[in-house]
Amino acid sequence: MDIDFGRLDLPESWQEKAKELSDSLIAAEGEKQRAEIIDKNQAHWKDVKPKLALLFNYKCWYTEAPQQGTDVDVDHFRPKKRLQETLSSVTPHDGYWWLAFCLQNYRYSCIVANRRRTDIETGKTGGKADHFPLCDESMRANTPSCDLEEEQPVLLDPLKATDVLLLQFKPDGEAMPRFAEESHARKFMRADRSIEFYNLNHSEFVRCRIELRDQIDKDVRAAKRYFNKLETGDADNDLAYEQAVCRLRRMRSKEAPFSSFCIAYLDGFRHQPEYDGVLDAVYL
Repeated sequence: MDIDFGRLDLPESWQEKAKELSDSLIAAEGEKQRAEIIDKNQAHWKDVKPKLALLFNYKCWYTEAPQQGTDVDVDHFRPKKRLQETLSSVTPHDGYWWLAFCLQNYRYSCIVANRRRTDIETGKTGGKADHFPLCDESMRANTPSCDLEEEQPVLLDPLKATDVLLLQFKPDGEAMPRFAEESHARKFMRADRSIEFYNLNHSEFVRCRIELRDQIDKDVRAAKRYFNKLETGDADNDLAYEQAVCRLRRMRSKEAPFSSFCIAYLDGFRHQPEYDGVLDAVYL
């Protein structure tokens, strides 16, 4: 996703209030007082939820599932309080409390990706919740003065193109790591664990991708049939071809549900000789 937080149309005085709250967290006396400030001001990040939703056409930034009429969270990419990965350690991490009101730390998320859930059909449990594993725990940022760029998060960030490219999809609708574990262990691990934590292969998501796959197959076949008759001068045929192409283009657009899967699946047809020229207009 290409998102410039600086261009968001924020509620009036939102940034000023965010700075005040962040300053109060820094001035707070200990974890308990910080937690109270965060808990009492949850409305502040909820106020920007509609703005974040618009940036990706009301899709979850992690799963690309459409979210109209559903419960949605503003996820703190770096958890604002405790961290599951350090709870059993001698000195548990207090969370990235200084980022609680930082706009750049927010991700628009469906509850399936953000809250711990067990898929009834598969029995698998996922959901990011307060997890934020690092490749090297010794590089964990502990205070506002730490350089977050020094961290190496395991979880893929939907706002980073290089992270998103570590994923790909099977024709059966399942997400999978793009790189093999044998030759790219770190890339594989990050993608594999992100698929688990973000619940990317929840049965509902897989089912939706399969439905999209079947619709793509239908439209691709139709486009090929109409393309082969373009020389007949039949206006109805020309219109039908145009409509099939437009449907496929819409499914590839970033605003469309599960667009990454649609793009990946459609690209499988692009260089097949039997579809030479048929889908060119889809990629314009």
